[in-house]
Amino acid sequence: MKTLLKLELKKTRLWPCIFGGLAVVAAALAIGGMFLAIGHTSGRSDPRLSSLAFVLQMAMVILLVGFSLVAAALCNLVFIEPYTGRNLALTLSFPISRSRILLAKLIFVGLFTALSYLAGTAITLTVMLLIDRLVGSLGTGSPSSLLEQVLLMLVTSLAGLVGLVGIALSIGFWKRSLPIMFAVLLLLDAVVGNLLSQSPLLSALLLLIIFLASLPAWWLLHRTLMKIELP
Repeated sequence: MKTLLKLELKKTRLWPCIFGGLAVVAAALAIGGMFLAIGHTSGRSDPRLSSLAFVLQMAMVILLVGFSLVAAALCNLVFIEPYTGRNLALTLSFPISRSRILLAKLIFVGLFTALSYLAGTAITLTVMLLIDRLVGSLGTGSPSSLLEQVLLMLVTSLAGLVGLVGIALSIGFWKRSLPIMFAVLLLLDAVVGNLLSQSPLLSALLLLIIFLASLPAWWLLHRTLMKIELP
């Protein structure tokens, strides 16, 4: 398995995904900073904007949407391109069982996505918390309560990330179309991003529902890839 993971790392063009992740972090910092500025200057007009937990939640929504697009781009490199077109013959010629190849691909995508998302979230939240402390804290609750909300959003966001990408990837591979995959993902992101601006508990519930709904999609994708043959 270690050899397969090294092979995936060697043959996959990760630089576009890395730069994409950095762009997502920059966007989250910019939009999160805007929410912080509004909260400190005119937050009284909207009680939510005067809540540090809400501002951090909005930044994490941007990270979730952005990294779902990065993960989808990586899935295109790891799943769609090798199993379609001229690359199919090379993929099926490996003297290794398909199940091991698919497992290695899933682990590779999962590790890269999870680590990049966690790193991006840590950088974004750390910078925003430092800025908030420097200009005067918006926090009105206890630090432990804020930490609990952030951890809840972090865990459920990872689950939601798996769900969003799984649903879009399955539909995109079924149609053999990269534009369809991104169109579905953008539609899901738009709906989810709007709903995630509600309460943290509602957001967590929604992300868990998306994750559970994606399990049949991942299973169908696995079944399709296991049975695919040369035309």
